[in-house]
Amino acid sequence: METARAIKMIKMQNPNCLVMVDNCYGEFSENVEPPMVGADLIAGSLIKNHGGTIAPCGGYVAGKEKWVKAAAARLSAPGLGMDCGSTPGDIMQTFFQGLFLSHQMVGEAIKGGFLIAEVMASKGFKVQPPPRVPRHDTVQAVQLGTRECLLAFCEAVQRSSPVGSFTRPVVGSTPGYASEVILADRTFIDGSISELSCDGLLREPFAMFCQGGSHWTQWRLVLGEVLKSR
Repeated sequence: METARAIKMIKMQNPNCLVMVDNCYGEFSENVEPPMVGADLIAGSLIKNHGGTIAPCGGYVAGKEKWVKAAAARLSAPGLGMDCGSTPGDIMQTFFQGLFLSHQMVGEAIKGGFLIAEVMASKGFKVQPPPRVPRHDTVQAVQLGTRECLLAFCEAVQRSSPVGSFTRPVVGSTPGYASEVILADRTFIDGSISELSCDGLLREPFAMFCQGGSHWTQWRLVLGEVLKSR
C-alpha cells in the first residue's frame, strides 16, 4: 500500500507528526484503510464511496479516538463534541443503507476502471493505472492527447448519464484550478461523482479523470459512445 510507505517515511522524519489522510475515492478499494497503516485521522465524503451513491449529504472522520474527538469538538462546539451532531435524524436510514451498499458500488466502479484502462490502452492511449494492475481508488486517468478528444470523451459521459443526458458540458474556469476545466457529473445526488463522472483540464496532456460508476456497464455505454465518435 503506497499510503503505508508514505506514512512510514513521514513518521521517520518526525515521529510526533500527525498524519491526516483525505480518503475520498479510496474507501473499500483495498483490504486495509489508512488508520490501519499509521494514519492518525482520515476524512471523506458520504456522497462518494461511503454513501453507496444514495446518501444525500455528509462526511465522516475516523482514526485515533483522541483526534476524532478533537475534530468533533472543532466541527460542533467545545464540550459538545460527538454528543451533538449536525445530521438530521430523518436521513440516518439513508446513511446506513448507503454504507451497506457501498462495497458493491465500489466494486462496480473498480471494474469500470479496469474496463476503461483495457479499452483505451488497446486504442493507443496512455492510461493510469495501467490495465490489469491492482487498484488503490476508484479513479482512472486517460491521456487523450488533444482538446477535441477530451471534449468528445466528456460529452460521451454526459450523454450516458442517468440525469441530464440531454445537456452538453461546457468548458469553464473553476476556483482552485489554473487552467480551464470541463466536467460531466449529472447525478441523482448533486455532486455525487461516485455515481458517474469525469473531469479534465484543458491543457497538455489533456488527461481525463474518470470516477465512480454505480454499475460497470455505465462505462461500457460510455466507451461505446467514445469509439463511435472516433
